[in-house]
Amino acid sequence: MNYPSMSDEKRARSRIVRRITVIILAVFLLVIATGAAVSYAFVKRSLEPVDPSSTETVEVEVPLGAGSGYIGELLEENGLVRNSTIFRLYTRFKNESSFQAGTYTLSPSQSLDEMIATLKTGKVIVVPDIRLTIPEGFTIDQVIKRLANVAEIPEEEISAQLSDKEYIASLVAEHEMLTDEVLAEGIYHPLEGYLFPATYEFDKGVTLTQIIDEMLKPTEQLYNENKAALEAAGRTFHETLALASVVEKEAVSTEDRQEIAGVFENRLADGMRLQSDPTVWYGTGETSIFTSFNDLQNDSLYNTYKYAGIPIGPIASVSRDAFAATLNPNDTANFYFYARPPREGFPNGEVLFEVTYEEHQQNVNQYRPEWEAFEAANNN
Repeated sequence: MNYPSMSDEKRARSRIVRRITVIILAVFLLVIATGAAVSYAFVKRSLEPVDPSSTETVEVEVPLGAGSGYIGELLEENGLVRNSTIFRLYTRFKNESSFQAGTYTLSPSQSLDEMIATLKTGKVIVVPDIRLTIPEGFTIDQVIKRLANVAEIPEEEISAQLSDKEYIASLVAEHEMLTDEVLAEGIYHPLEGYLFPATYEFDKGVTLTQIIDEMLKPTEQLYNENKAALEAAGRTFHETLALASVVEKEAVSTEDRQEIAGVFENRLADGMRLQSDPTVWYGTGETSIFTSFNDLQNDSLYNTYKYAGIPIGPIASVSRDAFAATLNPNDTANFYFYARPPREGFPNGEVLFEVTYEEHQQNVNQYRPEWEAFEAANNN
């Protein structure tokens, strides 16, 4: 019998060791390669936008002295980056550190490079020195008070500027939407209705004329957008703005605006007077729940109980909604409407529409006590 020699056994063991070593090395390399591939995919994904198709924006406030670690955590908390550590390491790798404090508008659709660029260049939302908000339906007297308060400009100075005939004439020459109608005899405020209701932001040092110019821009845009419709309606922009301002003051909803505009069109077509209480109040300078007989006798050309047709000019600022309703009124059979006061389920009140005067008068008799109770409750 032949037995394997010691040298054969050694060679066999060496082959086994080599195989095991090769296998271990292969496994080790595979683990390293897999880990590297996973790490690469993780890092690559972390550098990409969280949601490339997102249209959402998020405001984040970066405090003074914040480092890349803090900023990365802030961005991750707001869903703007996937991993704060990757953000921190990436900024260090790129030697990015000159971040500025401030409030930023960022989006999940931005890459890390885009966010870093934004944070570096200081494209921040700066709190304006002057923030002026004009609600729909504000009269120019209310605008003056609000502007004087937020911009620290004396009311007398604002009133004088807005009443300066030479200044108004220069605006008429500059703006197509403004005509000599704003300078007609009997007009209280030439720019009433032309200072658009919106929120405006200005830096300190802005002049009064610059503020007025900014407030005229949206109204001019409204005019330019509706030239064809105005021509089709057969009215000037000033007349339409005047009628829209009455609709604005009378209505409490979009639906009401269109129906009230339709009622006014019916009255104008039938030769009736508009008989709108807000036009009376504008003429008297008083606002009341009830309009007295003496109020109705006021000789202001804005008084639509006394004078037929559209008022001589706007009585308040006009929203796009009210302007659109005036250009596109409902085709309605109604000639009358009566407003009920705010109550449960109707926080802004309710407008009742009727075809005949008799039906309208029934509403007046039935719901007038509601207004008396409302006035008493609000005066206590």
